[in-house]
Amino acid sequence: MKKWSVFLSFIVVLTLISSLPVSAAAVDKTSNIQSFDPTSLVKNDGTYWVWGGNQSVPTQFQGMTDVMITFGNDYVMKKDGSIWYMGRNQSLSSTQINEVKSLNHISTFYYSYGDELFALGADGKIYTAVHTDGKLDPTQFVQIKGIDKVTNISSYYDFSKREGELRSIFLKDDGTVWHDQNALQSFVRIASLNDITSIATNIALKKDGTVWRLPWTRQFNEDTQVDTIPTVISGLRNIKIIKSNGNSHMAIDDQARLWFWGVTITGYSDGTTYHDGKAPVLLSNIKDVKDTFVVERSLIVQTQSGDVYETSIEGTSLPVNAKFTLLTSNVNLIKQGNRSIIMQKNDGTLWGWGVNKNGQLGYGDYEFMHSNAVPMQKPISVQLNGESVALNTGVIIRNSQAFIPLRSVFEKLGATITFEEMSKVVTIKRSDVGTPPLTISINIKSGVVTVNNKAVNLQNAPFGVNGTSYLPLRFISETLGAKVDWVQQTDKISITMK
Repeated sequence: MKKWSVFLSFIVVLTLISSLPVSAAAVDKTSNIQSFDPTSLVKNDGTYWVWGGNQSVPTQFQGMTDVMITFGNDYVMKKDGSIWYMGRNQSLSSTQINEVKSLNHISTFYYSYGDELFALGADGKIYTAVHTDGKLDPTQFVQIKGIDKVTNISSYYDFSKREGELRSIFLKDDGTVWHDQNALQSFVRIASLNDITSIATNIALKKDGTVWRLPWTRQFNEDTQVDTIPTVISGLRNIKIIKSNGNSHMAIDDQARLWFWGVTITGYSDGTTYHDGKAPVLLSNIKDVKDTFVVERSLIVQTQSGDVYETSIEGTSLPVNAKFTLLTSNVNLIKQGNRSIIMQKNDGTLWGWGVNKNGQLGYGDYEFMHSNAVPMQKPISVQLNGESVALNTGVIIRNSQAFIPLRSVFEKLGATITFEEMSKVVTIKRSDVGTPPLTISINIKSGVVTVNNKAVNLQNAPFGVNGTSYLPLRFISETLGAKVDWVQQTDKISITMK
């Protein structure tokens, strides 16, 4: 097998699927989460929350209200159908909020590695982001003329020319498939692809349950001769769902069985080799399949009962009897990120699995990888005297106790805060007229806490995450004279200070 210098970027298209609210019948009615994607969510109150990067847990994006759906990549739709974009900075407080005035009532966004960003309207019209000075402008879109009634968008490499050309493909509501020409200026129907119900990069699913490879696409081995017409993939019948990352392909048939073909992997770094299994393999050790994903070097499978399993795609091929390991149960919905997945359970809670080096699992740490499913921290808001408090990183719960970033609330309670970087000692002072002086000292490294030089034992020690010190909210707030209440119905901490 040949070694390729490019794997995922060879043909993969990242699809941002709209996060439509999950039905109440599927998720516990007490859940406060209305919509979610791999790095953001919307609560039932219309607030918008993000994680990943500088935010290791869900953190409220202040100033964004009445949100109905989050699409990912910083796009949301409000209840009035308006579309908004937030190009996140390291500090949420400095991030600009932009209304995308050329878009309204969008159902889905699609991004291709060919540097095209599409928005699909609820009416089947397509819009593309404008390029200004050769750079994509995520806040400016124009309608694409010449094609409409589109239900799905994808991309694939057309090898009718030796070097290959990335094309956008469009599935229309009449079951026909079209590809673009001349930089989206014209569109050509792909002949003999009729009654298509789904497209996924270089494969298409027909109404009769057969799966077809698009013309001018080659299998992973670059020496493979390409076909000039669509070709049926032998061995697949009665297929209901197809999935693909462009290199590895999956299909679920009418008996809820899982088929796999395409790329598996051996080696690492410069020694990585990609092996192309051309014939679909029916995996015998997994049943009642509902959904499936390729994430990093793993095949993730969700069953109809809500169990989620993982098996490795490392090896020269994926064996028929591949061993699956249970990751978690009671999962209602899965959203795939770039290198991880976020799962919503029937009780409404979110769980993550996979690469986490940028905090993309919302778990409250930056461990590179979590090979077991971990619970995402709840999206917890903080109010002071009825006013929402803006946090640059969110609330972390440890052992049922809430911790908040060092400078998020306590200065608003009238305290003066100093932090000694070398010793990692936080000093919180209050010296209001008419009240006794108060000094709280917290050693982040040792966990030693004193109040007016008297030692205090805390249930849970303060800690640091990615350079941010987290302190116990209730202990410090109440020591400073505030009243703290937990509002369970809305996941809100209410602080009252006279």
